Amino acid sequence: MAGGKAIGCGIAALTVVPIGAVMAMTMLVAGIAEDEEANQLERASCTVSEDTGAEPGALQAVPNGWGPLVEAAAKEAGLPASVVAAQLNQESGWNENATSPVGAQGVAQFMPATWAAYGDGGNPFSAKDAIPAYGRYMAALKEEVQVIAGGDANLLVQLTLAAYNAGPGAVQQYKGIPPYQETEKYVSAILDSAQSGFSMECKAPIGGKPWDGDLGDGEWTTPLPGGVFTSGYGKRNVIGLPAWAQDHVGVDIATPGAGYGNGGPVVAPTDLRVTGFNDKDGCVIAKEDGDDPDFGFAFCHLNAYSVKVGDKLKRGDIVGTEGNKAGLGSVPTHLHFEIYTPEAPDVTYPYEGFNIDPEPILKEKGAWPSS
Repeated sequence: MAGGKAIGCGIAALTVVPIGAVMAMTMLVAGIAEDEEANQLERASCTVSEDTGAEPGALQAVPNGWGPLVEAAAKEAGLPASVVAAQLNQESGWNENATSPVGAQGVAQFMPATWAAYGDGGNPFSAKDAIPAYGRYMAALKEEVQVIAGGDANLLVQLTLAAYNAGPGAVQQYKGIPPYQETEKYVSAILDSAQSGFSMECKAPIGGKPWDGDLGDGEWTTPLPGGVFTSGYGKRNVIGLPAWAQDHVGVDIATPGAGYGNGGPVVAPTDLRVTGFNDKDGCVIAKEDGDDPDFGFAFCHLNAYSVKVGDKLKRGDIVGTEGNKAGLGSVPTHLHFEIYTPEAPDVTYPYEGFNIDPEPILKEKGAWPSS
């Protein structure tokens, strides 16, 4: 809703713990998946479009011939075009006549007072007027929060989206994304949709990049064939988990119907070498061994290993068996999958400062679960 709003519900700071507990509490009881709101959000599979001769970074899925309007607004705002498209889609579903109970209007959901300042006398219910006005408004919000980003382009996009949702005053007050559940989810949802729904190349936009380097040209495969996404990276609010475990440092993928027994085969998403184990939590630890950046990996909660330290695996080779092994007790069968930055040591554990979100990388590599 253009114009921002005040939101309550602060989230307590997370506590970092030593590696002893690791991921053992990712899912504590069978009902956790129902309690975790992240599991209720659909994460779209990212499919690279066929070669159409489009320029790199070109948009897809923008309706009504509004692509040029979106691209012009993105240039005005200094935001990735895919983010602009995702935000407009989130706000109105591309409906020029959309309204909200609190009075927001049009495809960009402007409040009347904000429209008076940025609409340049146009019609908020006309996309030809509203999308350029949106670009001007987002440029102003970006300028208001720019100093807080401290030169971090990724953070600046996130703060601009947060300012749109919660108001720039809230971003300035907290010197970052305000700890409001709605705002955190809003930013995450738009960045996810920008990659999955509007990027022809499935590339994470600035603002949604887990790592700012080139991912390389290697092809990857999903680490749990036939699995479905069950839990995402980052903050969550799961009943029964301690504070440290609410900071989820990987993604969870599960074979439907596996329950508490052995699940499916866990495979190497790319060429890798096995560097170690964390037996307490059933983890195989590895490093990339091909032409892509030297990412680290952890495949956790495995009931059985199919590898030993020093093994070199090709993409698709079996790492082990999806399971429910965890240091703090039995958990529903699933794969907890982590990626570490290339500078991470050969044997890396969570909460050591090397974790990055696997989801955007798996999507760009065409390795995100298909359902």
